[in-house]
Amino acid sequence: MSRLLRLSIVLIISSVLSGLASAQTAGSGSPVNPHASPEARALLKYFYSISGKYTLSGQHNYPNHISRWTDRTYDFTGKYPVIFGQDFGFSGEEDKDSVEARPALIAEVERQWRNGAIPTLTWHCLRPSSDEPVTFRENVQSDISDFEWNELLTPGTALHQRWIEQVDVIAGFLRQLRDAHVPVLFRPYHEMNGSWFWWGGRPGKNGSAALYRQIFDRFVNVHHLDNLLWLWNVNSPSPNAGPYPDYFPGAEYVDIVTVDNYSPFAPSFYDDAVALAAGKPIALGEVGALPSLEVLKAQPKWTYFMVWSEFVEFANPLDRLQAAYSSANILTRDDPRVSGPLAAIRKASAAPTLEPVTPNASGQAKALLARLVATSGKGVLSGQENALQAVTGASDVVFQATGKSPAIYGEDLGITKESRLELGAARQAIVDEAKRQSQNQAIISLTWRAARPIDDEPASFKDSVNGQLSDFEWKELLTPGTHLHQRWQTQVDAVAASLKQLQDAGVAVLWTPYPQINGKKFWWAGRKGIHGSSALYRQLFERLAVHHGLSNLIWIWDTAPPGSGSNPEDTYNDFFPGHLYTDAITLDIDGASPPWSADTFLAVFATGKPIGLRLAGKVPSPEIFAQQPMWTWFEAAPLSAPPDAGEQSDALRKLYNDPRILSCEGR
Repeated sequence: MSRLLRLSIVLIISSVLSGLASAQTAGSGSPVNPHASPEARALLKYFYSISGKYTLSGQHNYPNHISRWTDRTYDFTGKYPVIFGQDFGFSGEEDKDSVEARPALIAEVERQWRNGAIPTLTWHCLRPSSDEPVTFRENVQSDISDFEWNELLTPGTALHQRWIEQVDVIAGFLRQLRDAHVPVLFRPYHEMNGSWFWWGGRPGKNGSAALYRQIFDRFVNVHHLDNLLWLWNVNSPSPNAGPYPDYFPGAEYVDIVTVDNYSPFAPSFYDDAVALAAGKPIALGEVGALPSLEVLKAQPKWTYFMVWSEFVEFANPLDRLQAAYSSANILTRDDPRVSGPLAAIRKASAAPTLEPVTPNASGQAKALLARLVATSGKGVLSGQENALQAVTGASDVVFQATGKSPAIYGEDLGITKESRLELGAARQAIVDEAKRQSQNQAIISLTWRAARPIDDEPASFKDSVNGQLSDFEWKELLTPGTHLHQRWQTQVDAVAASLKQLQDAGVAVLWTPYPQINGKKFWWAGRKGIHGSSALYRQLFERLAVHHGLSNLIWIWDTAPPGSGSNPEDTYNDFFPGHLYTDAITLDIDGASPPWSADTFLAVFATGKPIGLRLAGKVPSPEIFAQQPMWTWFEAAPLSAPPDAGEQSDALRKLYNDPRILSCEGR
């Protein structure tokens, strides 16, 4: 081989390697999640496009403050920041970091995206050995032992399972945003090189980075949260914060490298971030004082900064803040270099979708949920629950009075002694009638007011359904392998057989198990916490949806108004199983009229999912649905022909003749 040829080959190889290195350094521009949504992909490309040219303004807000500090920034500058920051919180009640704010802040995140902002979400999460709510210094800023850390990272351990239960709650809220086609800059286990959070300060392969990889795997590969861009976050190095590389999970897990800084913007902090990012975008995940224009000129690759909540007011002089928001290189929400590209991303996104929570949901279940969504805000589906002794008795009363059939046919699979019916025969009669009603275009709604698993069925309503379990019995109920858990499985499996008949017949079901879960009326209700009433609901979901493969159910979580009647002064959040387990939410009242603005409050909590109303009193007035227009359907308690049948018939005619009330065309 000639010297010239060898030189040519060397130059060609060198050129190719140089090009590969350059491409690798520049980053691919593709999200690390190979299944990332179109809007997530487009948003990441936007960050690549502004890297080294512009810096986006950003502002954080505490959970219970919703958008207070973003709005405050507008008050100071006359412009809105581009980045809208929020946090899932950890505390309770009215605290600024309250977990009870989650539904409202998720609704606000969606609103902010539609209005032109880019959302980023953080989570000051509690130790996996604890239950929400917690306090900051005693929990979030505490530590866990090396043994606990290893258990946390080991699938199959009790602590790993508790971690799954905790992060799945957050996954449910993120799924809401996914289904609404809202991309999110997600920043888990932030400042992991610091020693002040329980998840931080552990360098190396099995350290803090391993926990980041663990949540990445669960959210990407189990929950398919394809709307997330993954932000890896560290604090600027200090005696309490180690070098960036010691905590890096790997380029295949990181879309954007972010650094938090509450000290002078040293060039080394920037240079280290640029080097580690290797062409990926970098950003300032949190700051107190804004970087000066001089700093951003010297450190141009910061694609955004996010000021931490009240720091915008007390750490930034007004003139400096206004100068930054007027700078040509710091972009605000109304700048055409922001508003144009983001509007294009929103326009290109598909319309918001809502998929059933059941894995591999049937076509009939998808169609039923889509019908609820399409009806919401346009009309109210009428519904009627029927008594066990006469499977069509109450619906017949409605038809005789109005000439119309309720759009929803309801029954209860909980058979009690008072009905004087044989368990199997009674459920079969319900299934047969549900099939017939479905053929006549009615929606099928089945409730389950279950007997205690310590009782043989059919059991007494007063002594069993209205009874209680001891704390020991409750723990046994939730523990696989115990005698009581096995009795519960047998009880559930019998109900599953009835539901399976409807699935085989192509009938979707509005499924409401364990109603009024936050109340005191029933044995399953009123137990707070991650291992309380919500745990039993989740256990039932796993048994029916996963073990039995029932794909025809639309899961309804039913609650009573907090603080009313026999119900405790507690919020919905204390008993909510999470959005991964609920398709819709109903308010169950012991009367004919809900509290004022109950629909608005419940709709905020539902974060986009349909809401319904269950009424145990007299026939409701149609004025309810004019005053509270967000209800998608109602279901009335069983009716009869009492002495005041004329008054009842008049009320039914008034209700069903209202143009908002939708009835069934079949009979």
